[in-house]
Amino acid sequence: MPKKAKKRSYARIRADSGHHRRILIIMAVLGMLAFLPVGLQLYQLMITDYDYFSNLALRNQTRTTAVTAHRGTIYDANMNILAISETVENVYLDPHELKQSKADLDKISADLAQLLDLDAQWIAARGKDLTKRYQQIAARVEQDTAAQIRSYINTNHISGIHLEPSSKRSYPYGTLAAQVIGFTNASNTGSEGVEAAYNSYLEGKAGKVITTKGNNEMDMPFSYENYVQAIPGCSVVLTLDTTVQACLEKQMQTAIERYDVQNGAFGIVMEVKTGKILAMATLGSYDPNNYLEIADPQALLEVEQLKTDYLMHPEDTQAYRDGKAAYETAVSAARLKQWRNRVISDGYEPGSTFKVLTMAAALDCGAIDLNTSFHCSGAEKIPGRSQLLHCWRSTGHGAEKTPQALQNSCNIAFAHIALKLGGERFYDYISRFGIREKTGIDLAGESKGVFFSKELIVDTEKWGTASLTSGSFGQTFKLTPLQLVRAISAVVNGGNLMEPYIVSEVLDHNDQTVLKQEPTVTRQVISPETSKTMCGLLESVVAVGTAKNASVAGFSIGGKTGTSEKIDILDENGSPTLDKIVSFVGIAPMDDPQYIVLVALDTPSRETGLYISGGMMAAPTVGAVMADILPYLGVQRTASEDTNKDVTVPDLMGMSPEQVTKELKAVGLTAKCVGTGEAATQQIPQAGQSVPAGSEILVYFEEKDPT
Repeated sequence: MPKKAKKRSYARIRADSGHHRRILIIMAVLGMLAFLPVGLQLYQLMITDYDYFSNLALRNQTRTTAVTAHRGTIYDANMNILAISETVENVYLDPHELKQSKADLDKISADLAQLLDLDAQWIAARGKDLTKRYQQIAARVEQDTAAQIRSYINTNHISGIHLEPSSKRSYPYGTLAAQVIGFTNASNTGSEGVEAAYNSYLEGKAGKVITTKGNNEMDMPFSYENYVQAIPGCSVVLTLDTTVQACLEKQMQTAIERYDVQNGAFGIVMEVKTGKILAMATLGSYDPNNYLEIADPQALLEVEQLKTDYLMHPEDTQAYRDGKAAYETAVSAARLKQWRNRVISDGYEPGSTFKVLTMAAALDCGAIDLNTSFHCSGAEKIPGRSQLLHCWRSTGHGAEKTPQALQNSCNIAFAHIALKLGGERFYDYISRFGIREKTGIDLAGESKGVFFSKELIVDTEKWGTASLTSGSFGQTFKLTPLQLVRAISAVVNGGNLMEPYIVSEVLDHNDQTVLKQEPTVTRQVISPETSKTMCGLLESVVAVGTAKNASVAGFSIGGKTGTSEKIDILDENGSPTLDKIVSFVGIAPMDDPQYIVLVALDTPSRETGLYISGGMMAAPTVGAVMADILPYLGVQRTASEDTNKDVTVPDLMGMSPEQVTKELKAVGLTAKCVGTGEAATQQIPQAGQSVPAGSEILVYFEEKDPT
């Protein structure tokens, strides 16, 4: 081949080779560009999102069944069980399993309906519903019923009925302290009271069982199973004492029946030096075992009538819808009312019980002393007040000094004490007594009441003295019962404002302490010397003053009565109803105060014929509580054996003062006659009540009873 031809041939080959290389490079680049999204997608699936898709696959191949944790137990101070969890079981149907096993669903439904007291057609419909793997047909079935179902399954070799362990709350004492303890709802979560406030401790941590599943979500029992054990909830130990609680509720219920109290009652027993709550009650109550049931017969009758009314209309009418809405609203309101703990949640006018704080403040700052003089003529025009101020005793108390002002519960004297104290100091002491703040008790739903603004109290030149003087004897503002008890405790315990508490200790499932509460002093309010003076004055109120009816033989008891009008409650014409709350705060023993008891009766009936007052109704109730609990709590009697004998009070109504004195002397009692009338109109205690021999009976002659 010629030399030039060879060169051309080599050149052509090199050109073809270069062309092919370029083609290969282009193809490789195009191929890489084409597969780059796929590679990136694979990288994301296998590297970036590996955990997500791995867990998704795991969930697709496994079934997780929750294992309910047992809720912790609630104990009283003596380790009596107030709330405990019991093992129950939920019953499920597996529609896929029932279908594959060709089970006779109609017969199974009929048999289960009989065991569970359910509708057989409803059970059958759920057993045929293949949209869900499991269909629950019964919740929280008791163990004896669960055992019958399990025996039925085994005897008939049925596949597709399953039982799952669960937990049910039980309250052995029923209605006792119901508002304090609370209850658990359908999901076993704490609602109201301690159950709600300490839910995070009580609920525990649920466990789980993880198993593999195959086609149609059928379990694969020999493939894989992992069990995560549930951790039981912590137990809670209360400061509450069931014996003291029962005594308080018993005497409150007796008072409700005796005085035909229309709107229930509330009360509390607390240690004055520690803030420990020994008892706390709101009546009427409810049973936390059946917390959705309306306990008040009258409220139940009203809601049932609403239900009857709306069911009379066709379902597609507006009358039916409106009636049903009214029924549901009434049911909800009735339930909320019976669940409400009025001791911490409801404000009320304290009335004359508040005079304890006013006098303590005035004595502590030196505004008055025990020899300060007052004069009560029955009515007086107080500077800065537009209205005439009346005392409960229309003829007045005449000349009196500081002790008599408290013993007589004289509003006019306390108005002058407030003026001597002054708005600035009055407001400062009230704030230090904790009236303008929550107490800090470890329960949910606490209110702090409603008190005057500082300007209304302090700036008397602009606003007058009405708020200052009315506030001094507990009118035209509201506080909670616990706020009042806490403040009066500070008056008698040496001057320390304590933080009340209801839970003393929290224990884990191994009985190890995880939380322990100790008495907490919020601040010093008054001096120990003022506190000692007030103890003597409060004891005199029971010994010779308006609270004589609270005395108990062998025990030194002090306290203060109170009667307040519910001015915010209006009748059908929009006028105040003048319904009353009567109350008494008692302390014992007065030589070394340990316990304080408050009982308030909401709206005693006027039909009883008795004058409605704290001295007439609440004082004897607290006296009865003291007589029950003081010996139990270890307080020693100091009276002689003869003094301890009880005497039944005779009926003195209509008798003259001379006849009253003679009648009482004959049975070993003495008389204190109040008023100038010729015939007895009221007496304290009432006829038929038992009092210690030697007791003094207050008899009124055409005079109103003190507040």
